[in-house]
Amino acid sequence: MKVLYDHQIFEHQRIGGVSRYFAEIISHLPADVEADVSVEYAFNEYLKGLNIPFEWKDQLISYYSFLPNIDFKGKKKLYSFLERKFPERYPDYYKINQAKTIEKLQKGDFDIFHPTFFGDYYLDHLKGKPYVLTVHDMIIELYPEFINSPGFIKRKKRLVDNAAHIIAVSENTKRDIINVFGTSADKISVTYHASSLVDGGNKPQNLPEKYLLYVGDRRLGYKNFNFFISSIQPLLLANKYLYVVCTGDHFTSEENSYFEALGIKDQLKIIFVDDTELLGLYKSAQMFIYPSYYEGFGIPILEAFQAECPVVLSNGSCFPEVAGDAGVYFDVKSPQQLRAAVLSLLNDKEYRQEMVCKGKQRLQHFSWEKSALQTVEIYKNVLSKM
Repeated sequence: MKVLYDHQIFEHQRIGGVSRYFAEIISHLPADVEADVSVEYAFNEYLKGLNIPFEWKDQLISYYSFLPNIDFKGKKKLYSFLERKFPERYPDYYKINQAKTIEKLQKGDFDIFHPTFFGDYYLDHLKGKPYVLTVHDMIIELYPEFINSPGFIKRKKRLVDNAAHIIAVSENTKRDIINVFGTSADKISVTYHASSLVDGGNKPQNLPEKYLLYVGDRRLGYKNFNFFISSIQPLLLANKYLYVVCTGDHFTSEENSYFEALGIKDQLKIIFVDDTELLGLYKSAQMFIYPSYYEGFGIPILEAFQAECPVVLSNGSCFPEVAGDAGVYFDVKSPQQLRAAVLSLLNDKEYRQEMVCKGKQRLQHFSWEKSALQTVEIYKNVLSKM
């Protein structure tokens, strides 16, 4: 069996959960399944380990990476102007990669197609070949107050409707697809994510002795970061030796002003880590906090379990499904419950150790090997019906 994967997510993300998922599935496919990843240019870190021929770019300039932290009216027009005016500086990598995938689709030297994101360019080029689509979450559909994109939703539904089969990354996401799009339950299979952490033996420098860990994007409203910070402010004010460590981009001026207004600016730190240091970052934390309103799966939960780091998380979306009894939960809108959850782990070493043990047990339910084999079974079932 030969599976064709396209370029989309590998040019959208340098690192990230969705591109990590596809890289792990591809790298864990059994020997009798051949993967063809159609990408000409990329800056995705995970592609490096896949033995895939592509040209590496330290910075892949595209509309998706152009002024990534700034949004304004006319941004697309400005980027289009720069593409036309300075084609050597702003080549259209998306079109180049897309043309390569279309060429492979038209050639037809594959059994099944698995696009990596929600561009619909390929629908007119499949020539009867089936495609399987992975839906990681339904955040845009369920929380338009945070991300308002009706055009994206319309295109996503079209792709879901036309797919031979849908892969959802949790039972919660499967229910959301059914409820929002009206998709038949028989058309959707669930395959879980897993942890990709490796023990590189490294620990980031300049870590505080005692800190709460936040991993991921802070800008997206559904991540609920500001709620998290305002909720634990009293704990930080009461203990000047307790810090919050975040990964990701530098704090913005707005964030720093917010922290300063709360009187805790000196107790928040950004730590930049690579894959060899991430486990050490979790391992040294008092706990990992996951305050999101909604996630499709939540790989950092499993990363924390692997690093023997207790987890405090909201009780919504897929979190209880993934963490089971190994998480300390709070109502997503209750600062009192969040503070109580944090204090329960800070003040009770026996309870902390109990949650660490439960996390290690829970982690055994998830592996990329299992996910890849389940994905291959989905491919085979689709092809058997052709």
